[in-house]
Amino acid sequence: MSYPFSGPMELPAPSVAQHHIALSSPTNFSGQMVVGDGPGRVVLTNSHLELDWSMVLIARSDTANIFEQVEFNWLDGDGNVHPHYFDFVIKQTDGLLIAYAVRPTGRSHGTFNKVMPVIAKQALASRVYADVRHLSEDDLDPIDLSNAWLLHGMRTPDPEADMLAAAVLTQMSGVETLGTLSDRVQQGAWGFRALIRLIRSHHLRLVRFERIDMATEVYKAENVQ
Repeated sequence: MSYPFSGPMELPAPSVAQHHIALSSPTNFSGQMVVGDGPGRVVLTNSHLELDWSMVLIARSDTANIFEQVEFNWLDGDGNVHPHYFDFVIKQTDGLLIAYAVRPTGRSHGTFNKVMPVIAKQALASRVYADVRHLSEDDLDPIDLSNAWLLHGMRTPDPEADMLAAAVLTQMSGVETLGTLSDRVQQGAWGFRALIRLIRSHHLRLVRFERIDMATEVYKAENVQ
């Protein structure tokens, strides 16, 4: 088995956020992560809720790309222009753009409740966005979140294990457990990680919605030879 600890390192592309996020704050969580394959790109988050939701959004099979702090200019009742920054904009695999406002339930009132519907209406009228959605902690499914973090944590490739897992996938038919497939890969934990990457790339699909573990049943996606 191998792991890319040696050789030249290619740094991720910088964040494309259009609004400044402080790298440190005495009162607020802020952070950054790297998304995408290969070197990837830095995505900034302004709360732990944003971080969790970014993981879940990225893991969805219809997500092609994610952008954070995307500016949208809206008009108030007096015709004055104001910038609003969507916490995330997802480009879906069908090309549609979905804008997201991430806000805890306890802070989803007052000005937010008054202004956000106006912003959403204008964003939809612009025909740039197919939908505008509000996400809170109440919308987070713990299974979705657990699986999303697992998929993100296993994203770094291992050439040898990935090659062996791809060979096992080619020969696969019907429904199998990840434990059975891992035994066929014959790389121990590294083989299991490689199978998780096949789920992440949507080459393997879950039979049912559940936390991913060795007993999870999977099948090969229809477009995989």
